[in-house]
This record gives sequence, C-alpha cells and structure tokens, in this order.
Amino acid sequence: MVLKDLAKALSQFQARHVSATRDSKGNYGTYTSLAAALAAAQAATEFGLAHTQTMKAVAEPETGHLLVTTLLHVSGDQLTSEILLPNKTDARANYMQALGSALTYARRYAILAIYGLASEDDDCQTPAPAPAAKKVLPKPIAAKVVPADVLPAVVILLDAERKERLCSELKASPLKDVILLAFKNEFNIQAERMGPSQIQLPAHADFLEAQLVQSY
Repeated sequence: MVLKDLAKALSQFQARHVSATRDSKGNYGTYTSLAAALAAAQAATEFGLAHTQTMKAVAEPETGHLLVTTLLHVSGDQLTSEILLPNKTDARANYMQALGSALTYARRYAILAIYGLASEDDDCQTPAPAPAAKKVLPKPIAAKVVPADVLPAVVILLDAERKERLCSELKASPLKDVILLAFKNEFNIQAERMGPSQIQLPAHADFLEAQLVQSY
C-alpha cells in the first residue's frame, strides 16, 4: 500500500513539529497528557492531516478491546494502528473506570506514535536558567493560566509564523533565561528544560512578548 500524499504531508508536518509538551507530573516524573498530545497533533491539520480514535471489540470478549487510531489525509490516504486494551482491572471494582483509564493512557501514546512525536524537545532546548541574574525583570504581567487537564476539546494553537518570530527574539535577548523562567512559573510548566515545544498557545505568546517589551 503506497501512501504518497499522506507520506508527503506527514513529512512536512514532522519537519516543523517533533515533540509534545510534558505538561503533567506523576509518580515517575513529568509526562505528556492526552490534552497536550492532542494539542501537538492539531498542528497537522495545516497539512491536510487528521485522525480518529475508535474502539473495536475483539473476537474473544474476555481478551479486551482494540483502540484503533487512524491517520487520515484529505487525499483519501489513511494509516491505521491498533492497541489492545486488556480487561484486567486489578483492584478496581468499577470496570468502566478501569477501561477509561486504560483508554486515556493508550490514546496519548497512540497519537504520539502515529504522528511521530516525542514527549520532549531534544532540539533547540535552552539550558536551565542560571540561579542568579544581574537584572531582575518587573513583576510579570498577569496572564490566564490554562491547566492541561482542563483544555477545551478544540485548542487554538499559536500561529507558526508568530511562534517562529517570537523564538528568534527570545534567542537574541540577553535576558532569555530570565524570561523563560518567568514563563515557566506563570504557566506552571513542569519540564526542567524549556524549548520551543512549550510555546503552543496564543496566551503563551502574549506573555512572552510582554516580557520582551519590558526587557528593552
């Protein structure tokens, strides 16, 4: 099966997007939530890509269910992957609650896998901010924090051109580390190292642009 149009669109998407934000913290460190995975994947619509995630019963009901993730292209090309969701519930008495947890867990991994996204940005990362800075910025301008676990179903992502311009200005600023530290604290970002993948929403750009203006 040749997926010429889908392959071209996916390669264009991956040339600009390589990771999803690690926006949540669990028992074993930070991780990418389902909302953050969906937010990262939404940028693929610019290239004619979309996806669906459905469930399918297997032949032996006691085995579990299949999560079917389908990557679609406007040309009609599509690529499908399947993940088995076992019926094991461990100590949970509520079967649907256990299934829901397994489904959420599997969905985020399936999305990252089918789009070829990593859960952190290895390229263009900034070093950890220095513990002390010679110049202290004024108190950051208040911005509305959007916790990852309450993101709306449709997430408005930052315009790619605006993001590219903003990243260039940050790199050129002598107070880049201080500004990124303020950004990290303002939006409660758990990742230890900051990179372009953390700048995803218009609210992020509004905050960073305000800090850059103050630093001039």
